Amino acid sequence: MKIHYLKDASLDKLKSDISDNAERYSSESPWLEEYFEGESWALTSKIVTSEITLKKSDSPRKHYDAENAINIHKALDLTITQAIDERLWAYLTHVTFWDYMKNRWNVSKLENPKDVIKERYFFGGGDRRFTRNGIARLWWAAQITKDENRTDPYELTKILFTTQDIAQNLLERNFSRNTELSKSILSVLSKMDPAIYKNVNRYRDLMKYFNSLGGVTILDSLNEADIKVIIEKKLGISLVKA
Repeated sequence: MKIHYLKDASLDKLKSDISDNAERYSSESPWLEEYFEGESWALTSKIVTSEITLKKSDSPRKHYDAENAINIHKALDLTITQAIDERLWAYLTHVTFWDYMKNRWNVSKLENPKDVIKERYFFGGGDRRFTRNGIARLWWAAQITKDENRTDPYELTKILFTTQDIAQNLLERNFSRNTELSKSILSVLSKMDPAIYKNVNRYRDLMKYFNSLGGVTILDSLNEADIKVIIEKKLGISLVKA
């Protein structure tokens, strides 16, 4: 099948009408056809893929993010230009993966859903825009962490989504744009007792520390061995040789 994307004017209209359309985001099925009243609001891209199935949450703490990230990354072979195009992701959140989005972020339970709609169905502001959109976040997480040098290229993607806190506190840091650094951090984490990095406060402090290093250290120069030393020192632990 071919992937579609919104027209520029359609995207702008949807974003400007978020407040007016808030109730529509609780609808059982996609509603853009009705909303645009027969107008032409989407275009067909050159991106061709097989049908993509995203697994829906079956409990408040079971979201299958790693599995979904791997599935969508394998299915969507995107250029970087395509991957940063809000029109593409907004179509996917509003149409293709409507059932998944409604299940993952149930805005009907929110008193003021505007901010959640803006971040999850569109691109919010700042550097978090790719890591907050409900579908783009999955593709980009796999894009950043995929390592062809491993037996399982998506091993680090699975480590990333061990908990939501691990994913959020790595992907939303400035240094996450340095894919080699992010992969090195996750590689070191993979050698640790999971109980250590599942400790929310210790892990958050560690990610804040790496973020702060960007101001005094050339992060591009750090290799996995350097990252191992930094983590050992910061957490007061000793790891087997990386």
